[in-house]
Amino acid sequence: MSQNSGSTHDEAWYKNNNHGKFAATWHSKSANDSNKHNTFQIVISEVIGGDMGEGNNICFCYGDMQWGPGNVHVESSGSSDHTHIDFAGGTYNNVAALKHKTCCFHADKLKELGSNNADFASLCHTRGTEAAANGDPHFKTWQNEHFEYHGQCDLVLTKNPDFANGLGIDVHIRTKVIRHWSYIKNAVIRIGNDILEIEGSAVESDPETHYWINYESQGELTEFAGFPVKMFSQQGTAVTKNRIEIDLDSVYPGQKIVLSTYKEFVKVSFENASEESFGKSVGMLGDFNTGKTLARDGVTMLNDFTDLGHEWQVLPSDKHLFREVSAPQFPDGCIDPEDPRGERRRRRRLDGSLVSEEEAEAACAGLHDELDRKDCVYDILATQDLDMAGAY
Repeated sequence: MSQNSGSTHDEAWYKNNNHGKFAATWHSKSANDSNKHNTFQIVISEVIGGDMGEGNNICFCYGDMQWGPGNVHVESSGSSDHTHIDFAGGTYNNVAALKHKTCCFHADKLKELGSNNADFASLCHTRGTEAAANGDPHFKTWQNEHFEYHGQCDLVLTKNPDFANGLGIDVHIRTKVIRHWSYIKNAVIRIGNDILEIEGSAVESDPETHYWINYESQGELTEFAGFPVKMFSQQGTAVTKNRIEIDLDSVYPGQKIVLSTYKEFVKVSFENASEESFGKSVGMLGDFNTGKTLARDGVTMLNDFTDLGHEWQVLPSDKHLFREVSAPQFPDGCIDPEDPRGERRRRRRLDGSLVSEEEAEAACAGLHDELDRKDCVYDILATQDLDMAGAY
């Protein structure tokens, strides 16, 4: 939904994830200065707690906040006296104070808050976000939207030429189709002049992290593009988990990029990412501030994730970073499996599953994030491997 009024242009879009959560996002431009905009989101959940924080079922998530004042009204349902909160007035007359804040609470607290913005401020904290790509493959955008793309090709996960004071960053992943599903086989990251690639292993108890630093296998890796690097190997479990952490603290306090492997599966995650570090990034992970999954033109929104995968296939202009060339490469398009969801589920029912959905749910029950649990169950049923819960 969008609307125009005078010199303003406001957009609003919403999503119901069918798991008890509803999210609505607004993007509005100032009537006085079209170069200034505000982006904010409300998430309402039927489930209390989880990734919304203990005891909470409402969260306000603010992106870039550049103009004000203005009011956002939230009405408490089931009551004749509708309560509202002036988020951009009072204490927050300077709406920049809301920039990248997340404010979560239980719906019952609406009446207590009323229009007291000082009380509302106590519920807010500066938001760091985690985006990731992992498993069969699941993508988590900068705004915690989860989606899947099952094609086989090299994909631009994210890129930002302004990263780390102009060093720039490119992160590519390589996916491989197995029957009616696929997984991330390799990942490669470039910062400045350094290139690091990681690959999983078919050996379950392999304690060695398989990586190439500037195309040298198992080369010395204590720093990467000037950032300290730590390597970990979690042994003594059913399957060895290996990971490489790139500590960005010297430029972006508290932030990390983590490359990890579990069996043949590779995961890339960005911890506590901020607008300063990834605000101008593009790729499969979408727009940092709005969460929109945008095409390369930066305008067209792609809601079909097969189209999104095809759009962000690595092109010659993106530069080839992997040490080896693997089909398909542009101009050959990504290879898509046939009906990756319906067909493999139908065959699982016909062929007889070794792992039931109940067993998969039990294996994934320890995950805090509801959407991660869903992805975990999906991976176990696709691979018929209960150990896949360890990838999370």
